[in-house]
Amino acid sequence: MSARKRILRELDRLYGGDGSGRYARPSAIAGFTAHEAKYRAAVNQLLQDRMIDGMRGPDGHIVIALNSHRLSDVRKELRPWWASPLFWTIGTLIVGLTATGLLI
Repeated sequence: MSARKRILRELDRLYGGDGSGRYARPSAIAGFTAHEAKYRAAVNQLLQDRMIDGMRGPDGHIVIALNSHRLSDVRKELRPWWASPLFWTIGTLIVGLTATGLLI
């Protein structure tokens, strides 16, 4: 799993259903300490894309949470490949063409 998806998945797990996103330190995300440069780059890219919000925590370090205005984009990015509408459209088209070929 990419660093970007791992960060989004962890923040989505922390996100409250009532719209109250919980902030977390990036270093608390699994894998951050092993591949720090990759995860820092992913956090910076997500901040630029406005997928996550960042602010200084009480200890002075950055804390991040999902941007509540971009939740649909986050969920779309976390969606598995087989849940994509494009996958189902192509699959239905192939099954339809195969069935038509078998019936004629």
